[in-house]
Amino acid sequence: MGMHVAHDVDEWAQVVSASFVPLSLVTLSGSFTGSVHSSALGPALTLSAVSVQGHSVVTRTSRLVRTEPRDDFLFSLHLDGDGAVVQDGHEAVLARGGGVLYDSARPYQLLFPTSHRQLVLQIPRHHLYDRVDHVAEVCGRALPPDGPGVRVLAACVRELAETCESLTSTPRAELGVTTVDLLATVLRAAVGDDIGPRGFPGRAALLVSMQTYVRDHLSDPRLTLAEMARFHGVSMRYMSELFAAEGSSPAAFIRAERLRAAHRLLTDPRYSALTVSTVATRCGFGDRTTFTRAFVRAFGLTPVALRAAHGHESE
Repeated sequence: MGMHVAHDVDEWAQVVSASFVPLSLVTLSGSFTGSVHSSALGPALTLSAVSVQGHSVVTRTSRLVRTEPRDDFLFSLHLDGDGAVVQDGHEAVLARGGGVLYDSARPYQLLFPTSHRQLVLQIPRHHLYDRVDHVAEVCGRALPPDGPGVRVLAACVRELAETCESLTSTPRAELGVTTVDLLATVLRAAVGDDIGPRGFPGRAALLVSMQTYVRDHLSDPRLTLAEMARFHGVSMRYMSELFAAEGSSPAAFIRAERLRAAHRLLTDPRYSALTVSTVATRCGFGDRTTFTRAFVRAFGLTPVALRAAHGHESE
Protein backbone atom coordinates (compact mmCIF):
# COMPACT_ATOMS: atom_id res chain seq x y z
CA MET A 1 0.00 0.00 0.00
CA GLY A 2 1.09 3.61 -0.28
CA MET A 3 2.61 5.57 -3.18
CA HIS A 4 4.91 4.07 -5.84
CA VAL A 5 6.51 6.13 -8.64
CA ALA A 6 8.27 4.96 -11.81
CA HIS A 7 10.35 6.80 -14.44
CA ASP A 8 11.21 4.02 -16.89
CA VAL A 9 9.91 0.72 -18.26
CA ASP A 10 11.56 -1.51 -15.67
CA GLU A 11 10.33 0.55 -12.75
CA TRP A 12 6.80 0.77 -14.15
CA ALA A 13 6.65 -2.99 -14.73
CA GLN A 14 7.58 -3.52 -11.09
CA VAL A 15 5.09 -0.92 -9.83
CA VAL A 16 2.04 -2.15 -11.74
CA SER A 17 2.84 -5.81 -11.09
CA ALA A 18 3.26 -5.22 -7.36
CA SER A 19 0.19 -2.98 -7.12
CA PHE A 20 -2.21 -5.14 -9.13
CA VAL A 21 -1.29 -8.45 -10.78
CA PRO A 22 1.86 -9.54 -12.68
CA LEU A 23 1.89 -7.69 -16.03
CA SER A 24 4.13 -7.25 -19.04
CA LEU A 25 4.92 -3.93 -20.70
CA VAL A 26 4.81 -4.01 -24.49
CA THR A 27 5.64 -0.36 -25.19
CA LEU A 28 6.37 2.76 -23.21
CA SER A 29 7.00 6.32 -24.37
CA GLY A 30 10.51 7.73 -24.10
CA SER A 31 9.41 10.43 -21.66
CA PHE A 32 7.43 8.66 -18.99
CA THR A 33 6.38 9.09 -15.38
CA GLY A 34 3.83 6.91 -13.63
CA SER A 35 2.51 6.63 -10.10
CA VAL A 36 0.17 4.32 -8.21
CA HIS A 37 -1.27 5.24 -4.82
CA SER A 38 -3.01 2.22 -3.28
CA SER A 39 -5.26 2.03 -0.22
CA ALA A 40 -6.59 -1.09 1.48
CA LEU A 41 -10.37 -1.05 1.90
CA GLY A 42 -10.58 -4.47 3.52
CA PRO A 43 -9.15 -7.98 3.21
CA ALA A 44 -7.83 -8.24 -0.38
CA LEU A 45 -9.99 -5.27 -1.49
CA THR A 46 -7.96 -2.26 -2.67
CA LEU A 47 -8.51 1.08 -4.39
CA SER A 48 -5.64 2.60 -6.37
CA ALA A 49 -5.19 5.98 -8.03
CA VAL A 50 -3.11 5.67 -11.22
CA SER A 51 -1.54 8.69 -12.92
CA VAL A 52 0.63 8.41 -16.03
CA GLN A 53 2.47 10.99 -18.13
CA GLY A 54 3.25 9.36 -21.47
CA HIS A 55 1.80 6.46 -23.46
CA SER A 56 1.94 2.78 -22.57
CA VAL A 57 0.67 -0.68 -23.51
CA VAL A 58 0.39 -3.16 -20.65
CA THR A 59 -0.50 -6.83 -21.11
CA ARG A 60 -1.56 -9.73 -18.92
CA THR A 61 -0.35 -12.55 -21.16
CA SER A 62 -1.53 -16.15 -21.30
CA ARG A 63 1.84 -17.18 -19.89
CA LEU A 64 1.45 -14.87 -16.89
CA VAL A 65 -2.06 -16.17 -16.30
CA ARG A 66 -0.61 -19.72 -16.15
CA THR A 67 2.58 -19.01 -14.21
CA GLU A 68 1.37 -16.16 -11.97
CA PRO A 69 -2.30 -17.00 -11.36
CA ARG A 70 -4.53 -14.46 -9.65
CA ASP A 71 -8.20 -14.60 -8.76
CA ASP A 72 -9.30 -10.95 -8.75
CA PHE A 73 -11.50 -8.75 -10.85
CA LEU A 74 -10.36 -5.20 -11.56
CA PHE A 75 -12.69 -2.29 -12.23
CA SER A 76 -11.16 0.80 -13.82
CA LEU A 77 -12.91 4.16 -13.55
CA HIS A 78 -11.43 6.38 -16.27
CA LEU A 79 -10.75 9.97 -15.22
CA ASP A 80 -8.66 11.50 -18.01
CA GLY A 81 -6.92 10.79 -21.31
CA ASP A 82 -7.49 8.13 -23.98
CA GLY A 83 -7.46 4.43 -23.33
CA ALA A 84 -8.95 1.03 -24.01
CA VAL A 85 -9.13 -2.41 -22.40
CA VAL A 86 -9.13 -5.56 -24.53
CA GLN A 87 -10.33 -8.91 -23.15
CA ASP A 88 -12.05 -11.94 -24.69
CA GLY A 89 -12.17 -10.27 -28.10
CA HIS A 90 -13.93 -7.18 -26.75
CA GLU A 91 -12.34 -3.73 -26.85
CA ALA A 92 -13.74 -1.25 -24.35
CA VAL A 93 -12.88 2.31 -25.38
CA LEU A 94 -12.73 4.31 -22.19
CA ALA A 95 -14.64 7.56 -21.84
CA ARG A 96 -14.09 10.03 -19.03
CA GLY A 97 -16.33 9.02 -16.13
CA GLY A 98 -16.97 5.57 -17.60
CA GLY A 99 -15.51 2.26 -16.57
CA VAL A 100 -14.69 -1.32 -17.45
CA LEU A 101 -14.38 -4.60 -15.57
CA TYR A 102 -11.67 -7.14 -16.45
CA ASP A 103 -10.65 -10.51 -15.07
CA SER A 104 -7.09 -11.25 -13.92
CA ALA A 105 -7.66 -14.98 -14.53
CA ARG A 106 -7.82 -14.37 -18.30
CA PRO A 107 -5.46 -12.48 -20.62
CA TYR A 108 -6.09 -8.78 -21.23
CA GLN A 109 -4.38 -5.70 -22.62
CA LEU A 110 -4.46 -2.07 -21.44
CA LEU A 111 -3.88 0.45 -24.24
CA PHE A 112 -3.10 4.07 -23.32
CA PRO A 113 -1.94 6.20 -26.29
CA THR A 114 -1.89 9.38 -24.19
CA SER A 115 -1.30 10.44 -20.60
CA HIS A 116 -4.14 9.28 -18.40
CA ARG A 117 -5.57 9.01 -14.90
CA GLN A 118 -7.80 6.30 -13.50
CA LEU A 119 -9.02 4.74 -10.29
CA VAL A 120 -8.76 0.96 -10.06
CA LEU A 121 -10.79 -1.17 -7.66
CA GLN A 122 -9.29 -4.65 -7.17
CA ILE A 123 -11.92 -7.12 -5.98
CA PRO A 124 -11.65 -10.77 -4.87
CA ARG A 125 -13.59 -12.97 -7.26
CA HIS A 126 -16.11 -14.29 -4.73
CA HIS A 127 -17.24 -10.75 -3.88
CA LEU A 128 -18.76 -10.41 -7.35
CA TYR A 129 -19.73 -14.05 -7.86
CA ASP A 130 -21.90 -13.77 -4.74
CA ARG A 131 -23.67 -10.73 -6.21
CA VAL A 132 -23.76 -11.06 -10.00
CA ASP A 133 -24.64 -13.97 -12.27
CA HIS A 134 -22.83 -14.28 -15.62
CA VAL A 135 -20.27 -11.69 -14.55
CA ALA A 136 -17.86 -12.89 -17.27
CA GLU A 137 -20.25 -11.56 -19.91
CA VAL A 138 -19.53 -7.96 -18.96
CA CYS A 139 -15.72 -8.24 -18.78
CA GLY A 140 -13.99 -6.13 -21.44
CA ARG A 141 -17.17 -4.18 -22.20
CA ALA A 142 -17.35 -0.43 -21.66
CA LEU A 143 -19.71 0.89 -18.99
CA PRO A 144 -20.72 4.29 -20.41
CA PRO A 145 -20.49 7.37 -18.18
CA ASP A 146 -24.03 8.57 -18.93
CA GLY A 147 -25.70 5.56 -17.32
CA PRO A 148 -27.42 6.52 -14.03
CA GLY A 149 -25.86 3.62 -12.13
CA VAL A 150 -22.40 4.35 -13.48
CA ARG A 151 -22.74 8.01 -12.48
CA VAL A 152 -23.58 7.07 -8.89
CA LEU A 153 -20.79 4.48 -8.79
CA ALA A 154 -18.25 6.92 -10.25
CA ALA A 155 -19.11 9.58 -7.68
CA CYS A 156 -18.76 7.04 -4.86
CA VAL A 157 -15.39 5.74 -6.10
CA ARG A 158 -14.00 9.27 -6.54
CA GLU A 159 -15.09 10.37 -3.06
CA LEU A 160 -13.78 7.19 -1.49
CA ALA A 161 -10.39 7.68 -3.17
CA GLU A 162 -10.17 11.21 -1.76
CA THR A 163 -11.26 10.39 1.78
CA CYS A 164 -10.32 6.78 2.57
CA GLU A 165 -6.90 7.64 4.02
CA SER A 166 -8.62 9.74 6.69
CA LEU A 167 -10.96 6.88 7.69
CA THR A 168 -10.31 4.26 10.33
CA SER A 169 -10.33 0.62 9.27
CA THR A 170 -13.95 -0.20 10.10
CA PRO A 171 -15.73 2.58 8.17
CA ARG A 172 -13.21 2.20 5.35
CA ALA A 173 -14.06 -1.51 5.05
CA GLU A 174 -17.80 -0.83 5.24
CA LEU A 175 -17.58 1.81 2.50
CA GLY A 176 -15.46 -0.58 0.46
CA VAL A 177 -18.09 -3.31 0.42
CA THR A 178 -20.82 -0.72 -0.18
CA THR A 179 -18.88 0.32 -3.28
CA VAL A 180 -18.73 -3.31 -4.40
CA ASP A 181 -22.51 -3.48 -3.90
CA LEU A 182 -22.92 -0.44 -6.18
CA LEU A 183 -20.63 -1.99 -8.78
CA ALA A 184 -22.67 -5.19 -8.65
CA THR A 185 -25.84 -3.19 -9.32
CA VAL A 186 -24.22 -1.64 -12.40
CA LEU A 187 -22.99 -5.02 -13.64
CA ARG A 188 -26.38 -6.68 -13.19
CA ALA A 189 -27.92 -3.94 -15.31
CA ALA A 190 -25.21 -4.46 -17.92
CA VAL A 191 -26.03 -8.17 -18.28
CA GLY A 192 -29.76 -7.43 -18.44
CA ASP A 193 -30.75 -8.67 -15.00
CA ASP A 194 -33.81 -6.79 -13.76
CA ILE A 195 -34.46 -9.23 -10.93
CA GLY A 196 -31.47 -8.39 -8.78
CA PRO A 197 -29.30 -10.61 -6.63
CA ARG A 198 -32.18 -12.53 -5.07
CA GLY A 199 -32.57 -14.42 -8.32
CA PHE A 200 -29.13 -16.02 -8.23
CA PRO A 201 -27.69 -19.05 -6.45
CA GLY A 202 -24.77 -16.92 -5.24
CA ARG A 203 -27.07 -15.01 -2.91
CA ALA A 204 -28.54 -18.19 -1.42
CA ALA A 205 -25.06 -19.68 -1.05
CA LEU A 206 -23.87 -16.55 0.73
CA LEU A 207 -26.79 -16.74 3.18
CA VAL A 208 -26.03 -20.40 3.91
CA SER A 209 -22.39 -19.49 4.45
CA MET A 210 -23.37 -16.80 6.94
CA GLN A 211 -25.70 -19.15 8.80
CA THR A 212 -22.95 -21.75 9.00
CA TYR A 213 -20.51 -19.12 10.21
CA VAL A 214 -22.90 -18.20 13.04
CA ARG A 215 -23.32 -21.81 14.14
CA ASP A 216 -19.54 -22.30 14.08
CA HIS A 217 -18.92 -19.23 16.25
CA LEU A 218 -21.76 -19.24 18.77
CA SER A 219 -19.43 -19.19 21.77
CA ASP A 220 -17.20 -16.47 20.31
CA PRO A 221 -17.81 -13.12 22.05
CA ARG A 222 -16.42 -11.43 18.90
CA LEU A 223 -19.38 -12.72 16.88
CA THR A 224 -20.95 -9.38 15.99
CA LEU A 225 -22.94 -8.22 12.99
CA ALA A 226 -20.06 -6.03 11.85
CA GLU A 227 -17.56 -8.90 12.10
CA MET A 228 -19.85 -11.29 10.23
CA ALA A 229 -20.31 -8.78 7.39
CA ARG A 230 -16.58 -8.05 7.27
CA PHE A 231 -15.70 -11.76 7.15
CA HIS A 232 -18.00 -12.32 4.16
CA GLY A 233 -16.94 -9.14 2.39
CA VAL A 234 -20.38 -7.52 2.27
CA SER A 235 -21.99 -4.45 3.78
CA MET A 236 -24.26 -4.76 6.81
CA ARG A 237 -27.11 -3.44 4.69
CA TYR A 238 -26.65 -6.19 2.11
CA MET A 239 -26.36 -8.81 4.87
CA SER A 240 -29.63 -7.57 6.40
CA GLU A 241 -31.33 -7.89 2.99
CA LEU A 242 -30.23 -11.52 2.75
CA PHE A 243 -31.78 -12.43 6.10
CA ALA A 244 -34.87 -10.26 5.51
CA ALA A 245 -35.65 -12.32 2.40
CA GLU A 246 -35.99 -15.29 4.78
CA GLY A 247 -38.21 -13.34 7.20
CA SER A 248 -35.48 -12.81 9.78
CA SER A 249 -32.57 -10.53 10.63
CA PRO A 250 -28.91 -11.26 11.38
CA ALA A 251 -29.32 -10.39 15.06
CA ALA A 252 -32.48 -12.49 15.42
CA PHE A 253 -30.82 -15.46 13.73
CA ILE A 254 -27.76 -15.29 16.01
CA ARG A 255 -29.97 -15.03 19.11
CA ALA A 256 -32.21 -17.92 17.99
CA GLU A 257 -29.24 -20.18 17.21
CA ARG A 258 -27.65 -19.44 20.58
CA LEU A 259 -30.88 -20.27 22.36
CA ARG A 260 -31.36 -23.49 20.39
CA ALA A 261 -27.81 -24.54 21.25
CA ALA A 262 -28.44 -23.78 24.92
CA HIS A 263 -31.69 -25.78 24.85
CA ARG A 264 -29.80 -28.78 23.45
CA LEU A 265 -27.12 -28.58 26.15
CA LEU A 266 -29.66 -28.22 28.94
CA THR A 267 -31.72 -31.23 27.85
CA ASP A 268 -28.83 -33.54 26.92
CA PRO A 269 -27.86 -35.74 29.91
CA ARG A 270 -24.25 -35.78 28.72
CA TYR A 271 -23.99 -32.12 29.72
CA SER A 272 -25.92 -32.29 32.95
CA ALA A 273 -22.75 -31.45 34.92
CA LEU A 274 -22.53 -28.04 33.25
CA THR A 275 -23.89 -25.16 35.28
CA VAL A 276 -26.42 -22.81 33.74
CA SER A 277 -23.78 -20.09 33.73
CA THR A 278 -21.39 -22.34 31.82
CA VAL A 279 -24.09 -23.15 29.29
CA ALA A 280 -24.76 -19.44 28.85
CA THR A 281 -21.07 -18.75 28.24
CA ARG A 282 -20.68 -21.65 25.80
CA CYS A 283 -23.57 -20.29 23.77
CA GLY A 284 -22.26 -16.74 23.61
CA PHE A 285 -24.26 -14.98 26.30
CA GLY A 286 -22.35 -12.47 28.40
CA ASP A 287 -24.07 -13.25 31.70
CA ARG A 288 -26.60 -15.61 33.25
CA THR A 289 -29.27 -12.95 33.81
CA THR A 290 -29.38 -11.90 30.16
CA PHE A 291 -29.40 -15.53 29.11
CA THR A 292 -32.25 -16.45 31.45
CA ARG A 293 -34.44 -13.56 30.27
CA ALA A 294 -33.91 -14.44 26.61
CA PHE A 295 -34.51 -18.13 27.33
CA VAL A 296 -37.81 -17.46 29.10
CA ARG A 297 -39.00 -15.27 26.21
CA ALA A 298 -38.18 -18.02 23.72
CA PHE A 299 -39.30 -21.15 25.59
CA GLY A 300 -41.65 -19.96 28.34
CA LEU A 301 -39.63 -21.36 31.25
CA THR A 302 -36.27 -20.83 32.89
CA PRO A 303 -33.19 -22.94 32.10
CA VAL A 304 -33.39 -24.42 35.61
CA ALA A 305 -37.06 -25.36 35.12
CA LEU A 306 -36.28 -26.97 31.77
CA ARG A 307 -33.59 -29.11 33.33
CA ALA A 308 -35.89 -30.10 36.16
CA ALA A 309 -38.55 -31.12 33.64
CA HIS A 310 -35.99 -33.45 32.08
CA GLY A 311 -34.96 -34.93 35.42
CA HIS A 312 -31.62 -33.10 35.68
CA GLU A 313 -30.49 -31.12 38.66
CA SER A 314 -29.09 -27.65 37.99
CA GLU A 315 -27.10 -24.90 39.60
